Amino acid sequence: MRTLFALVLTAALAVAADQPKAPEPGKAVPDTTPLELTIEGTAKYTLDLGGKTADEFAKAVKGERVPPAPKVDLKLVVKNTSKEDVQLWTSGDPVTSSLTLKGKGALSAKPNLAFTTDYRLPTAVKVGAGKTVELPIQSLTGGFRGASEFSYWTQPGEYELVATLTTAVSPAPKGAEDAGEGFGRVQAASRAFKIVVEEKK
Repeated sequence: MRTLFALVLTAALAVAADQPKAPEPGKAVPDTTPLELTIEGTAKYTLDLGGKTADEFAKAVKGERVPPAPKVDLKLVVKNTSKEDVQLWTSGDPVTSSLTLKGKGALSAKPNLAFTTDYRLPTAVKVGAGKTVELPIQSLTGGFRGASEFSYWTQPGEYELVATLTTAVSPAPKGAEDAGEGFGRVQAASRAFKIVVEEKK
């Protein structure tokens, strides 16, 4: 099991090493990237710590077996801001979406999970000029295969969520790292999406 995890971790780190520098919220890298990323969906949720206090839950997040991340009803909306059709990677190991949750009571974790060692090739979809494609977010998880990074809220209040999508586009934008077959590696970050977490009644 340790060998399996080491191999997968090495592969994941290799993918991460190929990623461009993360953009600021609402921007993309390189700045010639014809993508605009937004988060849409339900903005109100009920706090559920599974019967634990905030302190008990925080200790569990730092433990070996982290609790499940909160379920959400959100989606990433990727818009082609150019005047021509583009091909966009939407799945596969080179495609990752990372979520950053900010607010009083926000926590994050990178649990030691094992993944299969097969390499999942990227798949691309055509996105027309000015059109969008939607990627669902069903829980506050992201990173490698959507399952290597967890985010949590531990108390009621207001939070901000920013998503960063690492993908590739064809035609390759000027300044993008070559991803092969006419694609260029890019990253796009959403503006902060505001979430309200209410006390469980």
